[in-house]
Amino acid sequence: MSASALLGSFHEAHLRLVTRTNYEEHPIYMTLIFKAYYLRTTSDFAGAYLFLIFLGVVERLGALGIDSIRDKPGQPWRIFPRACIYYVITIIRYVLMMAVMTPFVPILLVVCFGLALGQIVVEGIRYFRMVRAIKKANGGGAAGFAPLKTPDSLPDPYRQQHQTTHLSESCC
Repeated sequence: MSASALLGSFHEAHLRLVTRTNYEEHPIYMTLIFKAYYLRTTSDFAGAYLFLIFLGVVERLGALGIDSIRDKPGQPWRIFPRACIYYVITIIRYVLMMAVMTPFVPILLVVCFGLALGQIVVEGIRYFRMVRAIKKANGGGAAGFAPLKTPDSLPDPYRQQHQTTHLSESCC
């Protein structure tokens, strides 16, 4: 088979894939880890899209859940719930990866949208936690509108305690 014939057949197959609108005759095959689905009807696509968006949001919330369980000295039992959440998140990530490997671009876009939507939810939760911590640090004030502390008044863990100059120190 010549290179031009091979290129022509590839181009013809690509045009069929792009211009195909009859999914009843040529369904999209979407593989998840343990089960595969043929997407034929509009309701099949809608259900798959909503499921993938839900998985994206759950994956990002699970990652936030891992960060919420803090390690504390003397409490090694906190490792187990973090490991269990990580196990579930890993399975969800593999399901999303298998869905993205389907050669259908809208599924890729839906997975990316679900993860982005989940990240927006996570950032909103982090923002409200930060605002609550600032209000608590400032004493709450009237209706929570206490004046914020300036960056100079907050403790800086990276600020050096003792400022030294290199001229007064010997190198040896």
